[in-house]
Amino acid sequence: MERGLMRVFATLALLLAALHNASRFIVHAEDAVTDGCQSEDVLWIWSGALTSHSVTFKFGLREGHACSDADFILYAFPELQEGERPHSAIGMCSGVDSGERGEGEELSVAALESPNVKQCELVELPHSARKYHYELTLLRSGAVAKSGTFRTPVPEGEPFSFRVAFSSCADEDSDPKVHSIVIFHRNATKLSSYLRYVVAMVKTQVFDEIAGHDALFFLHTGDLHYHNLVVNDVAAFRDAYNSMFASPAGRAMLAMQLPFAYMWDDHDFGPDNSDKTAPGRNASVQAYREFVPHYPLPGGVSRSSTVHQAFSVGRVRFIVTDLRSARTPNTAPAAPSKTVLGKKQKAWFKAELLRATSDPDVRLIVWCNTMPWLDDERKWGHFVHEQQELVNFMKAHALNRWVPIIIVSGDAHMLAVDDGSHSPGNLTVLHAAALGRPGSVKGGPYSHGAFPGSGQYGLLDITDEGGEQGRVCIYYRGMNIYKGMLVEYDTCHPDRTPAREPYFPPPVAVRVLLRALKKSKKYAVVAVPVLVLAALALALLILKRSQQRAVEEKKRS
Repeated sequence: MERGLMRVFATLALLLAALHNASRFIVHAEDAVTDGCQSEDVLWIWSGALTSHSVTFKFGLREGHACSDADFILYAFPELQEGERPHSAIGMCSGVDSGERGEGEELSVAALESPNVKQCELVELPHSARKYHYELTLLRSGAVAKSGTFRTPVPEGEPFSFRVAFSSCADEDSDPKVHSIVIFHRNATKLSSYLRYVVAMVKTQVFDEIAGHDALFFLHTGDLHYHNLVVNDVAAFRDAYNSMFASPAGRAMLAMQLPFAYMWDDHDFGPDNSDKTAPGRNASVQAYREFVPHYPLPGGVSRSSTVHQAFSVGRVRFIVTDLRSARTPNTAPAAPSKTVLGKKQKAWFKAELLRATSDPDVRLIVWCNTMPWLDDERKWGHFVHEQQELVNFMKAHALNRWVPIIIVSGDAHMLAVDDGSHSPGNLTVLHAAALGRPGSVKGGPYSHGAFPGSGQYGLLDITDEGGEQGRVCIYYRGMNIYKGMLVEYDTCHPDRTPAREPYFPPPVAVRVLLRALKKSKKYAVVAVPVLVLAALALALLILKRSQQRAVEEKKRS
């Protein structure tokens, strides 16, 4: 009852403040039900850019909707403490920022059109370290289109202990409600594809399990979807987000009710192993700006910029790098100029490391580096000059000595830990994936092992000891929904989590062969019968030829 009255009073205040335009909000109750914007027009909502005083929501609308910016308002109701009277925060909603065109760039019709996406920002939340219930409401009818919860951290720089969940690699085919099966299908129209199989993904319920861990936010380290787009068409990238959010896996992911910090990898940025030369590079950047509730983007406001970002929670600085949109192709010759980060982002990254290390309010740095750092052949192994440049920079400035730098990564479909004993720069590396894709191992060695699989995620229990000299520690758990915890590591107390199953990769030649075999496995159901038939045909041919030779020799004799 009190909450309803609060909404009424808040709405009246807004209407009075905009009296000159009040007529657009005045409708008859029966018209509000049947005409104009409806709550069913809102298809999905997710949140991100969480701070102690703010959070951003973005939501999608169906095609053909009749909604405008003025149709929506977002209420946030804090969980009341003893002696507090009911109160709320109000967020106004608007269109999204699509970014400015790059220099000399010609935009398509789709790129100039507004997407069916809106955003609401709560920028002056009254309480830090507080749980909130939010309601996305239609201003005219009062109908609640979407609702949920979030929790704010303490102000930046204050001691704070919290939990983060992280992982990567799940698309709409990663249905968390379906058990893994193989279905054989005959296609009579093409001889080359007469037999195909479709794999329905593992029944993970991984998102439900993650939600049960009461994390502050979810760090998604890439491959949100696997559309592998190779077109410079922003409409295709918009469709990829909408397709993911409409899928069973996407709905389960958003139902976690967790704010996101999200950085893409190759499959959701462009095609496999994509880089700055990807045909849809700028379209992908535009769609990211439109759909993702991201933190401020220091890379710039244009479609040609990168989407790296950084934020603080308590005394932890999170640095999230974009390893795709400024990246040199993997196949380029090894040279000092070959880069993952690009010149501008690399300068920003170095400055962030220096600033965070010298800031007395930062006691730990978490670098979201979306691909394996510990790799002598692929991933960072393609960029050995730049990796060594970063390692030398860290050593020259005593980085990772007083303020630890912890790497969290996805891409490889595995849980893995290296305590820094094998890692370039002696950086601790924590991997977590895959949410719903088949398992794989990349890189190594890993001091505490590598565990490929699906239905996997990582938990970071971040504990602040408080005080000027107090450490901020991470206790990492690599979780599998079937087997529970497979690997653990405590950054402050490594003796409590000793290495039990170290992983050492096979020689490079063996790895190359294994990857080739793995890629051919999907053709195995075709290859096996074809090889059998070929062998039989060859045997018959040899038998027939030998019989002919026997006849010829008999004639000669």
